[in-house]
Amino acid sequence: MTRWAWDPALAEVLARRFRGWTDCNCTADMESLAGFLHPDFLYVSVFGKRYDKESYIALASSLTDGAFYEIHRTSARRRGDVAELDGEYFTHSVTEDGDDLTAHTRFTGTWVQEGDEWVCLTHHGTLYEPDPDYAAAVAARIALRRGGRSL
Repeated sequence: MTRWAWDPALAEVLARRFRGWTDCNCTADMESLAGFLHPDFLYVSVFGKRYDKESYIALASSLTDGAFYEIHRTSARRRGDVAELDGEYFTHSVTEDGDDLTAHTRFTGTWVQEGDEWVCLTHHGTLYEPDPDYAAAVAARIALRRGGRSL
């Protein structure tokens, strides 16, 4: 059996792709967002909802101005043209319907190489409580983004 290999360089590539994806969420660039997601994409949110590619893009397009993501502590392992990226992120996002999606998330995503690009096949998030120092740092960054007002 071929083993999976940890790949720090690939972790940087996939984290950069994931940041590109989340930047699309924040800027309402749904055309570019589609290029980060596999045609058979499946997303399971921290709130237990399942989305295919079309319904995820609809969700992302419903985010209000001011959404942002912070991705950190990523690692990746690879086996051929399939890779797993895991890590943590914080998102501050609200939909036009008022659904607050703000969360500290641990995630695992499966990425596949299609030609020269990596696209996400599946992404699953789980809520977690960050350590107090990190939570305070995020709260301070949110306050700065809101002009000194807290959440």
